[in-house]
Amino acid sequence: MAAQRGRGSGRGGSARGGRASGGRGAQQSAGVDFRTVEASPLVLLKGPEDYVATRATDRIKAELRAQQPNLEYTRLDVADAAVGELATLASPSLFGEARLILAEDLAQMNDAFLAEALAFLEEGGEDVTTIFRHSGGNRGKKLLDVLTKKAVVVDCSAAKSDTEKLDFVRREFRAADRSIQSDAARALVQAAGTSLSDLGGACQQLLRDIPGEVTEDDVDRYHGGRVEATAFKVADAAFEGRGEAATRLYRHAVATGVSPIAVTAALARKGRHIAALVDHRGSADRLASALGAPPWQLRQAQETARRWQSHRAAAAIEAVAQADAEAKGASRTPEYAVERAIGIVAAAVGR
Repeated sequence: MAAQRGRGSGRGGSARGGRASGGRGAQQSAGVDFRTVEASPLVLLKGPEDYVATRATDRIKAELRAQQPNLEYTRLDVADAAVGELATLASPSLFGEARLILAEDLAQMNDAFLAEALAFLEEGGEDVTTIFRHSGGNRGKKLLDVLTKKAVVVDCSAAKSDTEKLDFVRREFRAADRSIQSDAARALVQAAGTSLSDLGGACQQLLRDIPGEVTEDDVDRYHGGRVEATAFKVADAAFEGRGEAATRLYRHAVATGVSPIAVTAALARKGRHIAALVDHRGSADRLASALGAPPWQLRQAQETARRWQSHRAAAAIEAVAQADAEAKGASRTPEYAVERAIGIVAAAVGR
């Protein structure tokens, strides 16, 4: 059986009360925010980001269960769905319970489900909410076209750049009617921005544990020990000429499990930004576009770049490249090789 059902306890009235307007046949705007989406007869989760899709599904499920505790919830495997399975799940139940069906991974759906889903969208169902999830690909384009016209479409796009992740953090706090300082938001992206799942979890932890506005010190206290944050702190200290602090941070990082390669990667990125800014006289935003870097990172590095000269920035990048090669196998003492490069970088500032 492709479907897995789950049922709450108790009985109640129809789960249709209090829904967002616009049912079948109504044109919906694309890209509804997962934080504000409301239950509707048809919902399309469009995009590859699992974390966003899960948050949207949980929100809809919670809304329906608040209206009718005995909501019947079914996850339908569309790759293995049997003929007539969707119609059976969507048909009126004996006790009139509201139903929520999650049809996952439309990119893998079989022909039986595709044909039945198209028919279902024409006929509709009573007291049933159906969430369709499509993470990408061209499979079932006809079904997607129909859903885009008839369903509430939730944007589940992945956040790839630091700028998009920074926007995600700000929206998380705005949705909770809370504030986070700009530097704190950037520090959080650096510390926990590997995936939206990590970043979302970090946001929720800060919202739960910190009263009032969240500061950079708050982020550092909770997430400053993360690999990404530690590596960037080493790079910042080195290129600011704070050699002793950079070395101390680096030794602590290595002692707590941070790879020397992670540190050379952070040094290399910082070095590229500094080298690009040294003789640049235009807008940091335009330069960021040319480098494929978030504008806020270059604006953050501008003050540091004023203390550098072109030839010394080039020498620093060369030292980091040599350390990176040694860290990746060219040396028997990679930790020392990276520490030596940190010293070279810090010593080159302001000369």
